[in-house]
Amino acid sequence: MAYVRVSTYYEEKISPDIQRSAIKAWADRNNAEITEWIYDLDVSGRKMKRQIRTALKFVEDRAARGIAVWRYSRFGRSRHANAVYLSQLETVGGRLVSATEAADTRTAFGRLQMGMAFKFAEYESDRIGEQWAETREHRRTAGLPATGGKRWGYIWHRRHLDEDAGVIHRERYEPDDISRTVTSLHERVAEGESMGSITQWCGVNGYLGTRGKPWLQSGLTRYMDSGWAAGWIRYHPDDCDCPPKDPDSNRSRGMNCPNRIWVPGAHEPIVPEDVWESYKEKREQARNTPSGNRKPAYALSGLMRCGRCGGTASAAGGATYGAGKVLIKKPGYMFRCSKMKDNRTCDGVYVLRSLAEDALLKRLAEWSAAIEAEAATIPQQTGEEVGAPRDRLNAARKKLREQLTEIAQLLDRQTDLLTRGVIPEDSYTRERKRLTQEQTDVTAELAELEKRTEEDEAQPADYQPIMRGLLDRWEITPVETRRSLLRTMLRGVWAYPKYTAPDGTEVPARVVPVAVWEVEPRLLGPRANA
Repeated sequence: MAYVRVSTYYEEKISPDIQRSAIKAWADRNNAEITEWIYDLDVSGRKMKRQIRTALKFVEDRAARGIAVWRYSRFGRSRHANAVYLSQLETVGGRLVSATEAADTRTAFGRLQMGMAFKFAEYESDRIGEQWAETREHRRTAGLPATGGKRWGYIWHRRHLDEDAGVIHRERYEPDDISRTVTSLHERVAEGESMGSITQWCGVNGYLGTRGKPWLQSGLTRYMDSGWAAGWIRYHPDDCDCPPKDPDSNRSRGMNCPNRIWVPGAHEPIVPEDVWESYKEKREQARNTPSGNRKPAYALSGLMRCGRCGGTASAAGGATYGAGKVLIKKPGYMFRCSKMKDNRTCDGVYVLRSLAEDALLKRLAEWSAAIEAEAATIPQQTGEEVGAPRDRLNAARKKLREQLTEIAQLLDRQTDLLTRGVIPEDSYTRERKRLTQEQTDVTAELAELEKRTEEDEAQPADYQPIMRGLLDRWEITPVETRRSLLRTMLRGVWAYPKYTAPDGTEVPARVVPVAVWEVEPRLLGPRANA
């Protein structure tokens, strides 16, 4: 078993090919066989959630005797993670070996060498972290954002050397042609317009973010709330007593803390100070205003899909006038395409929530009837428990790993018989060739099985109990329970608008629930004339 990790830090991006070649050379020198290759690409050694867990599982299942790495630093750079994973490895009888660092970990001195290598790896990680902290502090002092990069409404000039003039040009930001639009958006919010409204306006008028994609409301809100366009740079104070960053999360420590400080930036502001103050006041009012739909409570929330673009369809309210022209609001009246709502990049679809749920119940009844009819055609049941998709996958993987363990034992036995002169060398060669080929075949089969998911393994009969429960007790089952059950058996529920087919046929609006064992339906395209 070999483990290859490439760090997210530039100086540590050791090519996977280099690591693989070194491990292969070590295996050839030591007459070892690599049964599986596990990769972690662009993953920090400080994270706990890595593929090293998969490697440990192989050793635990006796599919491998240990883990080989290019250097001990590839195993990890966290003192806590290294101690936990190394303890798990040794508990199941496995060994950790380095292809480029000679240390026999079966001896006390070898374990001391490995421990020192881990300490140096941890030191290097801490040193790199301190360098980044110094870099951020230097940029803050210079009035630059912590990470650089493009900013909407500005042209980013990188720091570079002019060899002809012999001058180093400093990094800077200058307003571009979109700067007036950015100023106008802040003014509109300061006057009371909602973030959803201006996000739609940006989408309709073709304004794209720094990554060339239409703005979503969440991204545009983060950008405008940062104060960058008003000439400010938002930082998280270093001496804040908030909890440390979770190494397994992509969110920084500052993103999880409401404590912020604004420092003047070196760039030219494009939003006047009075507009910025009014903008902050309106945004604070919006944050403190309770929303009636912050926490969706509908069975199909998160499962609805737009039949045009394939994106999510979120719940939306409706309204009508009753007797005496009294406005009656209907929360959660329909589902609508989120892209249509946010940036108008899709013509979208509207569908009544009641119609979507009726279509789902009808489809559940069809699935249930089909399963019952199929079961009735079977003359005699075997009486064996079919098991859930996850159980079947785990059982199949366990069986293959047991085969690999058995083959490895047979190979060791053949080597022992040859060494003791019990069998001639030609018999040993033929048997070893046969076992090696069988080992290769089983390993390939296991690799294919590892790629399969529960959805790939799912069969309609697996979800018969869920269908029966939902059909019989739909009205009395709590919404959260319905949602959790449906998510286990549905790929999604696609809503299609009324449209004209290429042959001129009028196709009515429809809702298509799709189970995990079915193929996702074809999309119409984000535009009506697509």
